[in-house]
This record gives sequence, C-alpha cells and structure tokens, in this order.
Amino acid sequence: MELFSRDGIDYTIEECSVGDIINYNEILAIKIIREILKENSSFCRCALCIEDAFALTMNALPPRYIQITSSEKYINSKNFIDETAVWDSAMKAMEKVRENPNH
Repeated sequence: MELFSRDGIDYTIEECSVGDIINYNEILAIKIIREILKENSSFCRCALCIEDAFALTMNALPPRYIQITSSEKYINSKNFIDETAVWDSAMKAMEKVRENPNH
C-alpha cells in the first residue's frame, strides 16, 4: 500500500465500511479557502501554495471525525468548531504561505 494514496485502501472492518467517516473540518476548510481566494487575488494559485495553505489550516484545527449522516448532530454538539475559527486558521495559514512560499 502506497502511504500517500487512498487508492486501493479497503475501508472495511469486520464487514463494516468506515469509508463514510470524514473530518468535518476538511469540508469547512475547503469551503473557506475557496471563499478567501475569491476575495483575495494576491494569493498565489499554484497547486503547491494552495496545498500548503490547506495543510497548515488543517494542522491548526483539531480533527472532528463524524459519520457523513450525522453532520446535524455534530453541528449542534459542544465539540463543533464554527466557521469563524476555521476562517481565522485559514487566513493565518495563507499569510504564512504568502510570506514563505515553497516554490
């Protein structure tokens, strides 16, 4: 199994598929980074800068793994991380990438 590829991974444990477990913050981070890029034309759009910004954003947030079907339950829980926190993390990450791009 290649470490950095999801292809070929069997997400079945004891005949139970865990492939529908997601980190909810990934969804928010993608949405928010897209919004920031729409508003800010000065950020580099190369794949490496966008990937770095996403990775730094995700590293700054605690993971929140949920079943896809239980998003409403998570949104109403005490563990929910709102969009403002994700927005702040994304802005900091993108500024860091802007100041020190890896290309």
